[in-house]
Amino acid sequence: MRYNLNISGRQFKLIRASIVNFQRSLTLSEQGKFDELIDELDDCYLKITKQQKLQLKQRIDYKWSKKK
Repeated sequence: MRYNLNISGRQFKLIRASIVNFQRSLTLSEQGKFDELIDELDDCYLKITKQQKLQLKQRIDYKWSKKK
């Protein structure tokens, strides 16, 4: 199932910070090996960044198309 998040400035920063902090805590944890989970979190981080850029581009395109 795919979810489309409406990622604006503040929410985007909070989501990215949460992912980075969770990765850091898993890296420092000595309770097990979390390499696969850390890799998946990296992928999630990249997907969210791409989605935010795409949403920003769509907003800019929409505003410019209204002004013409």
